[in-house]
Amino acid sequence: MSERPFMQLYVSDFVGDTLQLSTEQIGAYMLMLMAMWNAGGRLPDDDAKLARITRLSQKRWRAISADLLTFFEREAGEIGHKRLTKELHKAQVKSEARAAAGARGGAATALKTKAHGAANAGALPRHSPDSRNQSEKASAFSPAGNKTAPVLSEKKPGWQRPKTHTDAANTIIEEIRSHDRSRTAAGDEGACRDVLMLPAIRPD
Repeated sequence: MSERPFMQLYVSDFVGDTLQLSTEQIGAYMLMLMAMWNAGGRLPDDDAKLARITRLSQKRWRAISADLLTFFEREAGEIGHKRLTKELHKAQVKSEARAAAGARGGAATALKTKAHGAANAGALPRHSPDSRNQSEKASAFSPAGNKTAPVLSEKKPGWQRPKTHTDAANTIIEEIRSHDRSRTAAGDEGACRDVLMLPAIRPD
Protein backbone atom coordinates (compact mmCIF):
# COMPACT_ATOMS: atom_id res chain seq x y z
CA MET A 1 0.00 0.00 0.00
CA SER A 2 1.26 3.45 -0.84
CA GLU A 3 2.44 5.67 2.00
CA ARG A 4 0.88 8.58 0.09
CA PRO A 5 -2.91 8.18 0.44
CA PHE A 6 -3.90 10.79 -2.14
CA MET A 7 -2.53 12.33 -5.30
CA GLN A 8 -3.04 15.99 -6.12
CA LEU A 9 -4.87 16.49 -9.42
CA TYR A 10 -5.16 19.91 -11.02
CA VAL A 11 -8.32 19.32 -13.00
CA SER A 12 -8.17 22.40 -15.24
CA ASP A 13 -4.55 21.72 -16.20
CA PHE A 14 -5.25 18.06 -16.82
CA VAL A 15 -8.24 18.73 -19.06
CA GLY A 16 -6.36 21.41 -20.99
CA ASP A 17 -3.30 19.21 -21.52
CA THR A 18 -5.25 16.16 -22.72
CA LEU A 19 -7.64 17.74 -25.25
CA GLN A 20 -5.99 15.82 -28.11
CA LEU A 21 -6.33 12.43 -26.39
CA SER A 22 -9.18 9.99 -26.86
CA THR A 23 -11.24 8.66 -23.95
CA GLU A 24 -9.22 5.42 -24.08
CA GLN A 25 -5.94 7.31 -24.00
CA ILE A 26 -7.07 9.51 -21.09
CA GLY A 27 -7.98 6.40 -19.09
CA ALA A 28 -4.59 4.83 -19.85
CA TYR A 29 -2.83 8.10 -18.97
CA MET A 30 -4.59 8.28 -15.55
CA LEU A 31 -3.72 4.66 -14.79
CA MET A 32 -0.07 5.35 -15.60
CA LEU A 33 -0.01 8.44 -13.35
CA MET A 34 -1.55 6.57 -10.42
CA ALA A 35 0.82 3.63 -10.82
CA MET A 36 3.75 6.01 -11.01
CA TRP A 37 2.59 7.81 -7.85
CA ASN A 38 2.42 4.54 -5.93
CA ALA A 39 5.77 3.41 -7.32
CA GLY A 40 7.58 6.53 -6.07
CA GLY A 41 7.73 8.50 -9.32
CA ARG A 42 9.16 6.04 -11.89
CA LEU A 43 7.83 3.23 -14.13
CA PRO A 44 9.74 0.77 -16.33
CA ASP A 45 9.96 1.80 -19.98
CA ASP A 46 8.71 -1.59 -21.09
CA ASP A 47 5.74 -2.14 -23.41
CA ALA A 48 4.61 -5.38 -21.78
CA LYS A 49 4.59 -3.87 -18.28
CA LEU A 50 2.98 -0.61 -19.38
CA ALA A 51 0.28 -2.57 -21.20
CA ARG A 52 -0.55 -4.40 -17.97
CA ILE A 53 -0.59 -1.11 -16.03
CA THR A 54 -3.02 0.46 -18.52
CA ARG A 55 -5.06 -2.79 -18.74
CA LEU A 56 -4.63 -3.03 -22.49
CA SER A 57 -3.30 -5.70 -24.76
CA GLN A 58 0.24 -5.10 -25.95
CA LYS A 59 -1.08 -4.60 -29.45
CA ARG A 60 -3.54 -1.94 -28.35
CA TRP A 61 -0.94 -0.34 -26.11
CA ARG A 62 1.49 0.03 -28.98
CA ALA A 63 -1.28 1.57 -31.09
CA ILE A 64 -1.95 4.43 -28.60
CA SER A 65 1.35 4.73 -26.70
CA ALA A 66 3.07 7.21 -29.03
CA ASP A 67 0.72 10.06 -28.01
CA LEU A 68 0.81 9.09 -24.32
CA LEU A 69 4.56 8.86 -23.96
CA THR A 70 4.98 12.50 -25.06
CA PHE A 71 3.75 13.43 -21.55
CA PHE A 72 6.59 11.51 -19.92
CA GLU A 73 10.37 11.73 -19.68
CA ARG A 74 12.22 8.60 -20.78
CA GLU A 75 15.65 7.90 -19.29
CA ALA A 76 17.76 4.84 -18.46
CA GLY A 77 15.01 2.31 -19.11
CA GLU A 78 12.45 4.20 -17.00
CA ILE A 79 9.81 6.88 -17.54
CA GLY A 80 8.99 9.75 -15.25
CA HIS A 81 6.62 12.72 -15.18
CA LYS A 82 7.87 16.21 -14.31
CA ARG A 83 4.66 17.52 -12.69
CA LEU A 84 4.04 14.30 -10.77
CA THR A 85 7.61 14.27 -9.44
CA LYS A 86 7.16 17.81 -8.15
CA GLU A 87 3.87 16.95 -6.39
CA LEU A 88 5.36 13.76 -5.01
CA HIS A 89 8.24 15.68 -3.46
CA LYS A 90 5.80 18.16 -1.84
CA ALA A 91 3.74 15.29 -0.41
CA GLN A 92 6.85 13.63 1.02
CA VAL A 93 7.98 16.86 2.71
CA LYS A 94 4.55 17.35 4.29
CA SER A 95 4.40 13.73 5.42
CA GLU A 96 7.82 13.92 7.06
CA ALA A 97 6.92 17.21 8.77
CA ARG A 98 3.70 15.71 10.16
CA ALA A 99 5.55 12.61 11.36
CA ALA A 100 8.19 14.73 13.12
CA ALA A 101 5.52 16.92 14.74
CA GLY A 102 3.63 13.83 15.88
CA ALA A 103 6.76 12.35 17.41
CA ARG A 104 7.50 15.58 19.27
CA GLY A 105 3.92 15.81 20.50
CA GLY A 106 3.92 12.18 21.62
CA ALA A 107 7.15 12.62 23.52
CA ALA A 108 5.89 15.78 25.23
CA THR A 109 2.61 14.08 26.20
CA ALA A 110 4.44 11.06 27.60
CA LEU A 111 6.74 13.30 29.64
CA LYS A 112 3.81 15.33 30.98
CA THR A 113 1.88 12.18 31.89
CA LYS A 114 4.91 10.74 33.69
CA ALA A 115 5.47 13.97 35.64
CA HIS A 116 1.78 14.21 36.52
CA GLY A 117 1.74 10.61 37.73
CA ALA A 118 4.82 11.17 39.89
CA ALA A 119 3.27 14.31 41.42
CA ASN A 120 0.03 12.50 42.21
CA ALA A 121 1.91 9.58 43.75
CA GLY A 122 3.71 11.93 46.13
CA ALA A 123 0.57 13.83 47.08
CA LEU A 124 -1.77 10.93 47.85
CA PRO A 125 -3.72 11.54 51.11
CA ARG A 126 -3.04 9.12 53.95
CA HIS A 127 -6.78 8.64 54.48
CA SER A 128 -9.60 9.09 52.02
CA PRO A 129 -12.41 11.45 53.11
CA ASP A 130 -14.88 8.58 53.40
CA SER A 131 -12.62 6.41 55.54
CA ARG A 132 -11.69 9.38 57.75
CA ASN A 133 -15.32 10.30 58.31
CA GLN A 134 -16.20 6.70 59.08
CA SER A 135 -13.35 6.52 61.59
CA GLU A 136 -14.52 9.71 63.25
CA LYS A 137 -18.11 8.45 63.39
CA ALA A 138 -16.98 5.13 64.84
CA SER A 139 -14.88 6.80 67.52
CA ALA A 140 -17.78 9.06 68.46
CA PHE A 141 -19.75 5.99 69.59
CA SER A 142 -16.78 4.29 71.23
CA PRO A 143 -16.21 5.29 74.89
CA ALA A 144 -12.61 4.08 74.77
CA GLY A 145 -11.67 5.54 71.40
CA ASN A 146 -13.33 8.94 71.73
CA LYS A 147 -10.83 10.98 73.72
CA THR A 148 -11.95 14.36 72.42
CA ALA A 149 -15.72 13.99 72.73
CA PRO A 150 -17.29 16.64 75.00
CA VAL A 151 -18.41 15.45 78.41
CA LEU A 152 -21.91 16.54 79.43
CA SER A 153 -21.17 17.27 83.07
CA GLU A 154 -23.98 19.75 83.61
CA LYS A 155 -27.37 18.17 84.37
CA LYS A 156 -30.64 19.78 85.21
CA PRO A 157 -31.54 19.70 88.91
CA GLY A 158 -33.36 16.50 89.82
CA TRP A 159 -32.44 14.74 86.55
CA GLN A 160 -31.45 11.10 86.76
CA ARG A 161 -30.25 8.85 83.93
CA PRO A 162 -33.04 6.33 83.13
CA LYS A 163 -31.92 2.76 83.72
CA THR A 164 -34.57 0.91 81.69
CA HIS A 165 -36.90 1.57 78.77
CA THR A 166 -39.82 1.61 81.17
CA ASP A 167 -38.11 4.24 83.31
CA ALA A 168 -37.52 6.33 80.19
CA ALA A 169 -41.17 5.97 79.13
CA ASN A 170 -42.41 6.90 82.61
CA THR A 171 -40.15 9.95 82.67
CA ILE A 172 -41.53 11.16 79.29
CA ILE A 173 -45.14 10.51 80.34
CA GLU A 174 -44.63 12.35 83.60
CA GLU A 175 -43.25 15.35 81.77
CA ILE A 176 -46.26 15.31 79.40
CA ARG A 177 -48.67 15.04 82.33
CA SER A 178 -46.97 17.94 84.07
CA HIS A 179 -47.40 19.94 80.91
CA ASP A 180 -51.07 18.88 80.69
CA ARG A 181 -51.67 19.99 84.28
CA SER A 182 -50.33 23.41 83.39
CA ARG A 183 -52.67 23.56 80.39
CA THR A 184 -55.64 22.43 82.55
CA ALA A 185 -54.88 25.14 85.06
CA ALA A 186 -54.91 27.62 82.21
CA GLY A 187 -58.35 26.41 81.10
CA ASP A 188 -57.22 24.40 78.03
CA GLU A 189 -59.95 21.86 77.25
CA GLY A 190 -57.56 19.75 75.11
CA ALA A 191 -55.31 19.00 78.03
CA CYS A 192 -54.81 15.45 79.35
CA ARG A 193 -55.05 14.00 75.86
CA ASP A 194 -51.36 13.98 74.95
CA VAL A 195 -50.55 10.88 76.96
CA LEU A 196 -53.42 8.98 75.36
CA MET A 197 -51.89 9.69 71.94
CA LEU A 198 -48.71 7.84 72.94
CA PRO A 199 -49.76 4.25 73.67
CA ALA A 200 -46.39 2.90 72.58
CA ILE A 201 -44.68 4.41 75.62
CA ARG A 202 -47.54 4.05 78.09
CA PRO A 203 -46.22 2.28 81.21
CA ASP A 204 -47.41 -1.24 81.94
